[in-house]
Amino acid sequence: MEEKWYDGLSDDTFSTEEDKKYKETVEKIRDAVKSGMGFDDACASVNIDDAGLKKIIIDDALKVLIADMYFMQKMSTDKIAGILKIPIERITSARERMFEEIKETAVKTFRRGVPNS
Repeated sequence: MEEKWYDGLSDDTFSTEEDKKYKETVEKIRDAVKSGMGFDDACASVNIDDAGLKKIIIDDALKVLIADMYFMQKMSTDKIAGILKIPIERITSARERMFEEIKETAVKTFRRGVPNS
């Protein structure tokens, strides 16, 4: 099989600097939480100058952690709140936003596949 020009390039070769910063920061937050740091302390430990980007990263990092713990590891909301050291209501609110985002994405995807919708 013929080798393509892009074979061997890393997965993030075509990512923007902002994309790279986003991915690195989410991973740093996840690692800090895994090492026992609370979510808010983990977020405070990362340095991002752009306030808008920081808010997006923090919101997404929380959703990623909840999705992993709740859906993959089958942890209870109480246990997740304890590990992340944040109120249960914050977990519940973030999870509800996740479901809304999934619903919106599903509807958009469906409409793209249906002519004249």
